[in-house]
Amino acid sequence: MSATLLIVSLGELGTNVLEAAGRSGLFERIVVASRSVEKARARINNALLGCGIDGFFPRFEAVGFDFNEPASVAALRSIAPDIVFCAPTLLPWWKVGGLDGAAETPAEKVPFGGYVSLQLAPMAMFRSRLAEAGIDTHWIAASFPDVVNPSLARSGLGPCCGIGNVREPVAKIQALLGGRLGVAPAQVEVRLVAQHAFEYAVFQAEPAAELPPYLLEVVVDGKDCTAMGREALRTPFPFPFDLHFNRITASAAIDAMRALLHPAPVRTHLPGVLGLVGGYPVRVANGQIDLDLAAHWSKAQAIAINESSLRWDGVECIEADGTIVFTDETTRALHILTGATIAQVHPDNAAEQARFIMRFLV
Repeated sequence: MSATLLIVSLGELGTNVLEAAGRSGLFERIVVASRSVEKARARINNALLGCGIDGFFPRFEAVGFDFNEPASVAALRSIAPDIVFCAPTLLPWWKVGGLDGAAETPAEKVPFGGYVSLQLAPMAMFRSRLAEAGIDTHWIAASFPDVVNPSLARSGLGPCCGIGNVREPVAKIQALLGGRLGVAPAQVEVRLVAQHAFEYAVFQAEPAAELPPYLLEVVVDGKDCTAMGREALRTPFPFPFDLHFNRITASAAIDAMRALLHPAPVRTHLPGVLGLVGGYPVRVANGQIDLDLAAHWSKAQAIAINESSLRWDGVECIEADGTIVFTDETTRALHILTGATIAQVHPDNAAEQARFIMRFLV
């Protein structure tokens, strides 16, 4: 294909997406935009060799790029990408407290959603540059998209979608039911409505006793197998929540990119679409995303399910203007960590809040 992919923010996830995109056959040109051109070139060279050995030779480019600078607007226009992928964060989740082996700390007791400003702040800044550039592109925003994307969409230009989260448990259901029923996993048709916290509950050696709210429909050869699908979700599934997790998320990114670029309609699952909280089954046609709900589900029902699941991430709600309101539990935990009362965040004040919270993390 002749498409151009722009990868902004070359962290662990961006590097995995670079490697996966180079092998996907979807892109003729892949541009890596980073504040460090040397870092971008080095990782491109790694991808170039590996992809080349696998028989793929897209044209890789490294460019200096800092979306905090006004000059980034002209760079976006010059690159003219078909798809922009970005996943910036001021501090990765694994540096807050996941991989260092430290004992439980006040920082680790803050629910995941309490740190949303660390993703929202850089994403809001990038949003302002992309809006000013005015280019026609598909913007995939991958930093906590179930919450960040609707906040952005309700306060200005929003991403077309996120990646991962709702998509990943679908593969678990397909693999397990395919084996049990003796059919190809692709024959297991799944529709799942679920929010970010859901996958962390079902990817466990012992799945949680109570799962976040969700909707599920599973059909195999015209037969309703939803009950088996629910059983599959609760099947023990030892899972490494470490940096290898980025490989799975990169696969979900390629799934989304393939759907956005495919000339024929594609059914898949995506989070952070249409200004809505959480993830949904969708139909993508000519780059346009529409919900693809089960016939017996209403749109209002699906939205309500995901909004009620926000509390599992420590978020009470997302208001019409994009304000993210924290639960009382999150506010208490942030107070213990920082000594301040932090009850909500908006794209306009996310940078200030993030700078304050990070004083207690690094």
